[in-house]
Amino acid sequence: MSARHNPVPQSYEPVEVAMYHARQTMLNVEESDRLSFLPDLFGNDFLAGEMQVYALAEKHITDYCGGFWHFIRIPEGGGYMMPDGDRFHLTNPDNWFDRSVSADAAGVIITALAINRRIWLHHERGDAALTRHLMLRESQLWNFIDSHDECAAIYAALD
Repeated sequence: MSARHNPVPQSYEPVEVAMYHARQTMLNVEESDRLSFLPDLFGNDFLAGEMQVYALAEKHITDYCGGFWHFIRIPEGGGYMMPDGDRFHLTNPDNWFDRSVSADAAGVIITALAINRRIWLHHERGDAALTRHLMLRESQLWNFIDSHDECAAIYAALD
């Protein structure tokens, strides 16, 4: 993780998100497991994947200037990075998305964008194994999005 990010908060609690049809519990990754989270999410591209998330946050989150990110594992496998905070204003000039969302939705959006960009990059480079790994992570994240309480906003941001 880059040096500009704040130290790890000391509390670790399961994160619950209200769902349309169910209630699902995601796990905020413990400090001792943080080193394995990014390689699990991005494969051997984890350093560039993490930097892609921060770069996309700077591009899409209004007034973003760094900070701590939570690592969230989802029940089906994979996960996403979530900025520390309550709500964030996101814009996407490519599709005119412009609204405030929860930190959880912001993290899902930014991570989905990063994973998608890494898929295209590694596909173009001919790395079939990493492309398949990232496609699995993208599929797991989209399955999670389908039942997310803010799925309409997430779909709009990623459209």
